[in-house]
Amino acid sequence: MINGILLKSNNVLPVSIGQIFKTLVLILIFVRFLFSVKYLIISIFLFFLLLIPSFYQLVINSENSSFLFDIVKVSRYLLPLFSLLFFIPIIRRKDQSIIRMLFNLVKFSYIILVGNILLKLFGLGYPMYEEGNIGSKGYFFAGNEISVLLIILASIIAFDLWLRKRRGLYILFLILNIMVGVMVSSKTGLIGIGLIFLLIPIKKPTRKFGLKKLKGVIITSIIALPLGLLVTWRIIKNSPIFDRFSFFWDKLDFWTFVLSSRNKFFGRAYENYKENYNLIEKFIGVGQSKYEALNQGKIVEMDVADIFFAYGIFGLILFLFLTYVLWIQLLRLRRYSAFYFANFVFLMVLVLLSISTMAGHVFSSGMAGIFIGLLISLMYLKLDDKTSK
Repeated sequence: MINGILLKSNNVLPVSIGQIFKTLVLILIFVRFLFSVKYLIISIFLFFLLLIPSFYQLVINSENSSFLFDIVKVSRYLLPLFSLLFFIPIIRRKDQSIIRMLFNLVKFSYIILVGNILLKLFGLGYPMYEEGNIGSKGYFFAGNEISVLLIILASIIAFDLWLRKRRGLYILFLILNIMVGVMVSSKTGLIGIGLIFLLIPIKKPTRKFGLKKLKGVIITSIIALPLGLLVTWRIIKNSPIFDRFSFFWDKLDFWTFVLSSRNKFFGRAYENYKENYNLIEKFIGVGQSKYEALNQGKIVEMDVADIFFAYGIFGLILFLFLTYVLWIQLLRLRRYSAFYFANFVFLMVLVLLSISTMAGHVFSSGMAGIFIGLLISLMYLKLDDKTSK
């Protein structure tokens, strides 16, 4: 929040408060890795692997390339992985007090995030767009990251409520998050929240899903869905987001509206890729700073596309490989009912991957990165740890 206030007030700092804070977090994570040489080697190896295009730019032509900026961006892309490697040993230790602390961290972070967004009701905070008072997000200086973080935190809490059979609180929590999603004025936030809350009852926490649970899902859906739709429509109709959607719907074609013009950004970036990248750069990329410079400071804002244009074919293959490894592990854990969070994590990974291909700022989010790693690490929670929450 302090970082957002300083940035918005045009306070000139050589390095932002936020970047200093994230650097300290990364240092502490790597200190932890000193006790696990395997994780330390993997982290350092991947870090330098993604800096290959930046080193290449230093050799051939450093113009339009910033090595320091590239280091920051690589650290953001790898932050979810570093966070995952940090939390996995903690979850596997089965220390009830620490696991309880992790869930309290999620709840506390949710309160801070939503509290910032609700500051809009008091005329405080910054609008997401320069025109009008659309998408207030408190004193956080970020864009789509707010929606991604909201989806992650709200979903973990919602799943916990559903496991505890607190159906009434689950419905009220759904309504609250729809309201918050509307206030952020984000299609990603609204669709993501609605989808997760609808699928959590369907995605069984264990392999047993009898008639009693099915009845609960049907009753909850009958109550929650119409109520949620009614509340959502009322809020949207009376909020600035409705005017924004109407404007873009009238002015743009369907896909440009859905993707918020990212399809056009992709076309521009692809033309630059064909015309301005040499053969080596097409394979290893040009680094984030040069990629942005070639596109006049703009990016596609779709993670898969941005990874491809910044880190080339090699970077895209690496991303897909890491995703595949995670996928195989999730499929393995889902077979065992004891890993009662595995189905939920499987669902969330699907949602996050879908968002990252259409909205971006998911796996490169400085705000959400830590919580993505924490979320995925929950797949190792076992049934005998359930009382720890």
